[in-house]
Amino acid sequence: MQSSKKGSSVKWIAAIVVIIVIVAGLGILFFDKPAKKQTINVMVDSGSMTESYLKAVAQQFEKKNPNVNVQINSVGYSDMTTTALAALQGKTSPPNIFMYYASQAPALAPYLYNLNSSLGQKYLNSANFLSGDLASGSYAPNATGNGYNFIGIPIHTVVGYILVYNKTVFNNATLEKGFYDQYHYNITPSKLGNWTALNAVSSYVSTHTKFNGANNKYALMFPDSASHSIIDTFYNLFYPYGQGQSTTGIPANSSPNYWTYFGFQNGKVVPSFNNSYGIQALTMYKNLTSYEPSVSSQPIGYDQQELFFGTGDYAMGLAWSSFIPTYENSSSLVKNDLGISLLPGGYTGYSPTFLGVNPYSSNITLDLKFLQFASSSSEFSMGIKNYSYVPSTYSGLSSASKLSNFTWLSQINNYSSTIKVDKTYSQVFLKASPLFSTLIPDFNDQVLKYLEGKTTAKLALSTAASEWVKELNNQGITL
Repeated sequence: MQSSKKGSSVKWIAAIVVIIVIVAGLGILFFDKPAKKQTINVMVDSGSMTESYLKAVAQQFEKKNPNVNVQINSVGYSDMTTTALAALQGKTSPPNIFMYYASQAPALAPYLYNLNSSLGQKYLNSANFLSGDLASGSYAPNATGNGYNFIGIPIHTVVGYILVYNKTVFNNATLEKGFYDQYHYNITPSKLGNWTALNAVSSYVSTHTKFNGANNKYALMFPDSASHSIIDTFYNLFYPYGQGQSTTGIPANSSPNYWTYFGFQNGKVVPSFNNSYGIQALTMYKNLTSYEPSVSSQPIGYDQQELFFGTGDYAMGLAWSSFIPTYENSSSLVKNDLGISLLPGGYTGYSPTFLGVNPYSSNITLDLKFLQFASSSSEFSMGIKNYSYVPSTYSGLSSASKLSNFTWLSQINNYSSTIKVDKTYSQVFLKASPLFSTLIPDFNDQVLKYLEGKTTAKLALSTAASEWVKELNNQGITL
């Protein structure tokens, strides 16, 4: 009896050992095998600040999500639209996420995933993104024409123009008193109420100060290059003259942008600048370019704006926010004396970059989680510290403005909350896609003729307006 029981016990023990070995083997086979990594492919503009930022974000996202691989796919600017459309129209993925600019929104809008979906709203709070950014390329009419799709989040705020100035020039009691005695208001650039005041300051500085030991070099750097800068400069200059005026049709509190060139008049959308307000603005434009080398000898374009102010030769200048890191680098002569302000009267324009989602992506939820992470305050804080990357959310700007070198961002945050751009109005310039290939040269060439003294302000604007109307009609575009 005892021997039989002992034999049975041995058999049971052996069986149990076999089962344990088998289970252990299965455990190794089914439970210890690493899960397959998921991949997010993000297409970005090669060499852009957004590329640098998203590469850093991708590393952080992968640390928090070990089973996710984020690939940053860099393409040239000229290939961005064709690369995106090839995937979207072909209903393929990757890329899962596309970076795009406002000028590319019209082409991509019909194909991008609608972030207004319940899933999109779960991960993205549109109310936290700057309204000026959203209006510049986040919305597109839906297929029925009865509403709007939310086609992409702004991921980087580039504001422009803003006013930069050399604080050393203006930290001068004699200069301050002399100007106040003549004009009866403060000479400080950040306190100027309009373009007339900036013109007065420029005139006074040009005859009462020295730069690098030389007189009249220079009071103001003002963009005037016909290669592109004129179109950007004029809408910023024209905006305070034309906003809220029935003659122009430009809504008040809409902020300057390409849509500033169009206004609702008598039920139609037409060029907004062919009137007395446009003439006033263009006349002031010529005044403000008189404190720098003539446009014929040295046009001021993007490259000159970025490089010239850092030489210390200019008391003030107009700049994109993306130029500020250059002004603050070690070789800049104004790095310790840089003042930054909104434009006279307290406003600026917006030229953000965006991220949209491929509706044919294999895991849209994961894509949305990445967008949520990339636009979080923690990542934006990293971006502003490491790359001077300006956030696109109110919360991100609030955090960034607490840093010693970025207190000027509080001006942007406060102003941004005042902007109200109706979605219908923001779509005007998106519909006018020829603006970026044909209308810009039409306008810039006429303004350049005026700046060179070859035509009048009235004739320059009326000619540009008629050319725009003709071109839009030829393209069959109804705004």
